[in-house]
Amino acid sequence: MRTISAATLAATALLLLCLPARAIPVVDTGTPNGAVLGAYALDSVDYVAGEVSFLQSLRINAVSFHVLGATAGETFTIALYTDSASHLPGNILYSGIATLGMDGWNGLSGLSGWSLAAGRYWFAAEIGPNDTAGNGSLTGTLLDRLVPHPLALTAFNSGAGYQAAALDFGLRVDATVTSVPEPESWALMLIGLGAIPQMMRRRRR
Repeated sequence: MRTISAATLAATALLLLCLPARAIPVVDTGTPNGAVLGAYALDSVDYVAGEVSFLQSLRINAVSFHVLGATAGETFTIALYTDSASHLPGNILYSGIATLGMDGWNGLSGLSGWSLAAGRYWFAAEIGPNDTAGNGSLTGTLLDRLVPHPLALTAFNSGAGYQAAALDFGLRVDATVTSVPEPESWALMLIGLGAIPQMMRRRRR
């Protein structure tokens, strides 16, 4: 029977550690009901935001909200805030302008530099001064409701700052985990790799 050498096992372990990280869904409320009736307005004085928690450091790759009623080519802003002491959006960290397509999931993708440490954050859908969402639609831009997995903490801004409100809009976030193993984890791995030759020698005997 052909045996695998210790050097091959060690090289395989190191190769697995060096594989490139890939984006994975880290927030997904599920898709809302798609109904205009009862949907939340998204205009120059009506914004929404939802709080999320991350246990590891991340690099955000994509953020999408489920949007209805807008004309293709119009824009809205997606912003990322810190969590304030009162559990509302605090200081803005990142923002980008998203271009709307068809009704459904719309947002930002291919993001670069949106790096976060472990902690609590707020993702917001807003209409900035240069955005055009709602200008070409009779219904305006809307966020439909009744998602399968609503966020626990959400907020609404009607022009006087964000206030807590129970909302259930659609939000998706994809990210790449950027945490590296702690020194203790590296030490255990190296000890394990060092024990492989001895184990292989015993098997040959």
